[in-house]
Amino acid sequence: MSLEQLKAFLTAIRSDRVLYDKVSLAATAGDIAEIAGELGFQFTGEELKAISNQEISGVKIKSQDTTPSYNFGEAGN
Repeated sequence: MSLEQLKAFLTAIRSDRVLYDKVSLAATAGDIAEIAGELGFQFTGEELKAISNQEISGVKIKSQDTTPSYNFGEAGN
């Protein structure tokens, strides 16, 4: 991974509200990497996840659990 590419993307997020909103709506790290790729930044979702819970270029990278929490009768129903 190019940490410099990731830092540049995070800096772009801070200065571009439309980009920030688009990234905020992304469901996965892969989706964020795809958005970044469309703008010429090169890193993968896995590389983005590898730096979760760190603050880089003034942006805190947070990992979110988006695992479905449905119960389909597992409690004997």
